[in-house]
Amino acid sequence: MQTRISTITRQTRTPGKAGLLLCASALCGVLACLLLTGLLRGATPNGAGAIAGAIGALLLGLLARCAHAALTWARCEYIQRVRLERVLEAHDVAWWGCDIAQQSWHFSPAWWRLLGYYPDALPADAALWSSLAHPDDAAPVMRMLAQTRVAAMADVEFDLRLRHKDGHYLLLKTRCSVRPGANADAAYASGTCIDLRERIDLDAQVQQARAILASTREGVMITDTQHRITLVNQAFSDISGFSAAEALGQASSLLSSGCHDARFYAAMWASIASEGRWRGEIWNRRKNGEVYPEILTISAVRDGAGRVANYVGVFADISTAKASESELAFVVHHDPLTRLPNRMLFSSMLEHAVFAAQRSNTKLAVLIIDLDRFKDLNDSYGHVVGDELLQQVAARLTARTRAADIPARLGGDEFAVLLENINRAEDAAVVAHEIIALFSPPWMLGQGLEVHLGASIGISVFPEHGSCGAELMQHADAALAKAKQDGCGCCHYFSERLTVAARERIDLESRLHRAIEQHQLRVYYQPQVHLASGKIIGAEALVRWQDPEHGLIAPSSFIPVAETSGLIHEIGAWVMRETCAQGQRWIAAGLPPLTLAVNLSPRQFLHGNVEKMVATILRETGFPADKLELELTESALMAHEQDVLDMLERLRLMGVRLAIDDFGTGYSSLSYLKRFPLDVLKIDKSFVDFLPFRRNDMAIAEAIIGIGHTLGFQVLAEGVENAAQLAFLSEHGCDLFQGYLRSPPLPAEAFAGLLGEAACDNVQHAMQM
Repeated sequence: MQTRISTITRQTRTPGKAGLLLCASALCGVLACLLLTGLLRGATPNGAGAIAGAIGALLLGLLARCAHAALTWARCEYIQRVRLERVLEAHDVAWWGCDIAQQSWHFSPAWWRLLGYYPDALPADAALWSSLAHPDDAAPVMRMLAQTRVAAMADVEFDLRLRHKDGHYLLLKTRCSVRPGANADAAYASGTCIDLRERIDLDAQVQQARAILASTREGVMITDTQHRITLVNQAFSDISGFSAAEALGQASSLLSSGCHDARFYAAMWASIASEGRWRGEIWNRRKNGEVYPEILTISAVRDGAGRVANYVGVFADISTAKASESELAFVVHHDPLTRLPNRMLFSSMLEHAVFAAQRSNTKLAVLIIDLDRFKDLNDSYGHVVGDELLQQVAARLTARTRAADIPARLGGDEFAVLLENINRAEDAAVVAHEIIALFSPPWMLGQGLEVHLGASIGISVFPEHGSCGAELMQHADAALAKAKQDGCGCCHYFSERLTVAARERIDLESRLHRAIEQHQLRVYYQPQVHLASGKIIGAEALVRWQDPEHGLIAPSSFIPVAETSGLIHEIGAWVMRETCAQGQRWIAAGLPPLTLAVNLSPRQFLHGNVEKMVATILRETGFPADKLELELTESALMAHEQDVLDMLERLRLMGVRLAIDDFGTGYSSLSYLKRFPLDVLKIDKSFVDFLPFRRNDMAIAEAIIGIGHTLGFQVLAEGVENAAQLAFLSEHGCDLFQGYLRSPPLPAEAFAGLLGEAACDNVQHAMQM
């Protein structure tokens, strides 16, 4: 602090009051000394000596008073300079000064801090300005330095960029003034530098706020504490119809619609007073008198002292949203294609109807309708035709139902009808049969397309079949599944037996998933015997499920579940891979080559990549292709005839044998059969069971053997269990058989033992001959 004070002291070169007093006291001292010296030497007469002594004394007194006054003034100047230094230290005033005569420059601590330096870190001279100034600002700096030498220069102000210590430039507002000296020369120049960054940022924020205010689609209204409008934006005028000139100075009640009472506004202002804001929906009035809804937010703006200075209201016109609210609700709760209620709305209406039926002790029924053969139509003609048909179905359904009934589309080709206030449960079946009859006539679609479509219907009745909407829907679904099993155009009521069966299917599917993961599946092999020689020439691979809790489960129990759940693809691929791998192990062990037959389900054959799967498995296991026989059902062969024919031809080119399983139980179309490149026809067990006792079964078996031989196929009879059956088949030329008469299906190890026993029997038979 002492250094800074001395610096400031050096800045003032013109004599002050303290200096004048010191000069006067010095003069008085000199004169007094001269007089006193003269007296001491006796240079003056006596009278004159007395006078001189008195004058000397007077001068000495004057000397003392001048010295005291000079010290007092010096002390005052010192205190003032200390105070000035403290003011400069306490405030961020970037002050600078220059003693023009001495060309000595001085800068306040704030000036150095502004540029990132410690005080006096750089030489304080005129060259400092030039070294820190931006190159483009050299001319203003030179003019300022030149003008500091002009005594009568007026105050000047200009913008200047000075380089900060870290390298960037600060834009400063620089002010300069010159104080003249005693001879009208420039004695002292001083000025300040103000950082313009905050002002620039503030200006940018103001411009941004103005742009936002002008461009926002929400109306903005600012009022004073007396609720007089002081500012509005363009959106305010667009929404309300009032221009800014018409609104400014008016009360905010200018927009009041009269739709809200005093309690509404009292609650609104109470919220603003307690929480500082209010947000809600309000109805206001436009200039043309139209009342419209808006979402309004009012906020209180407070000043530095915490007092409310303004209120800001921001609002958005929601009349368009209000107008489309009903349409939006319709879209959410209705099917966009048929315009019928969707599943969500139907379920809600069903719950409401159940509640009403409980109170009034009445009945209601739920009908779930599934269109028969719709998937075939959709796959054949495309979704555009399918959508047109669904729209016609919705129209017919709506025309048939009563005003109190509720038709709906649940999704896909599944519809539902809610029948309220029915007298008897049987009434639901009457409506169901009417709907089935309604769907029976042909449907005329675009481009002259005529299609026939049926319907299957599941029915559940309240309160017999459920106590809530979810139960009724679930039970109607179960009844629908039973109706579809019964065939097209059927309806079926729910029963507890259906629920138990459905739950068992769900449980079985879950356990089947675990069985696949935990390797619980097994392959059993049933011998296929050449009837004439009695030799085992092959085997049919049959999957079994070794359940740790329920033991060995037959395929008839779980294959249907695998079909419906899609697990059949994974199971079928595993069975084929395991069979081919086992066959190759038997070949490596020296056993006679066998033809191994593997069943392909219709779903697996029609919707799986069978060719790629067979080729991959044969390549990976090394099993010969001509020893693999694929067994297909009639239903798989007759669907998509040309595609199936092409696929069979490609499989034959791979060397794989093909057999048709359960022949006679399906389509049994000879015109189709003659086109397929098959190797074996298998007579279904149902035709073998009563041989040779039932005439019809005997005729069918004989006919199948004749057809097969005529078409060049081998014929194999399934389920042969006694010698009489075998004798009949042998008599009529059947080639092969399999059944419990020879052996039940066996695990791989037991089957290998059976092959060994058969080989020994053959050797003994040859030796006896």
